[in-house]
Amino acid sequence: MAERSMSDICLPGEEIATRISNEQTKIVGYGIIADPTSGSLIVRQPGVFQHAKDKCWINVHSKRYVAEKGDRVIGVVAGSSGDFYKLDIGTAEYALISFLAFEGATKRNRPDFKIGDIVYAQVADEFAHTDIELTCIDEVFRARGLGALTGGFLFKVSCNLARRLLSSQSQLLKLLGLHFKFEIAVGLNGRVWLKAPLHGDIVTIYNVIKWSEYVLECDMSKYVEDGIRNSKSTPVVGDAVMEDAQPPSS
Repeated sequence: MAERSMSDICLPGEEIATRISNEQTKIVGYGIIADPTSGSLIVRQPGVFQHAKDKCWINVHSKRYVAEKGDRVIGVVAGSSGDFYKLDIGTAEYALISFLAFEGATKRNRPDFKIGDIVYAQVADEFAHTDIELTCIDEVFRARGLGALTGGFLFKVSCNLARRLLSSQSQLLKLLGLHFKFEIAVGLNGRVWLKAPLHGDIVTIYNVIKWSEYVLECDMSKYVEDGIRNSKSTPVVGDAVMEDAQPPSS
């Protein structure tokens, strides 16, 4: 892997124009926002500056999730306040989602969530020093896969691994799909929800995903085959469990 120079490192508040002109950049990715006043592209999170053709983004390695508009995240219901549910998405403050921000919801037909329920949602708005607002519908009021996640197993990964799993270049989930039947939802906030018919399959898939972060894509096929062959089934305690940072015991 090529070494990074200090000139590749970006800090919050830096203008991208010092590295590449705004005219050259048509698509802005993770970690960069446009200043609403000047239109300048500003670094939002510390990380490594990346650009390819007319795209630029920041490669961020962070355990703390910073919400960005459009991110799909997995939240855990922590309570309600007025017409909103409060969701823990791993940020410093709870995010809010309206009772009406679900497909088919009306004032008389509201979703009934309990504390601890899991919701797959999208960041609708995020501003510094204000609440993060989530939604489970798009502009035409369709869920498109968003909403409550029932049963299954919830665990944490790094935000970087979550972004990698969602990348079109990642082979991992496709390779696992050749061996197992499972449902999965990946949140950019570093949470993964997994559901499979057998607990043993859940443990195997969990282990393969958890330790894949530093495996090169060119080695992924062999890594998955070895991981499946060497996996030992260990008990999964209940459904919808948020595990800590420790790997499951073998």
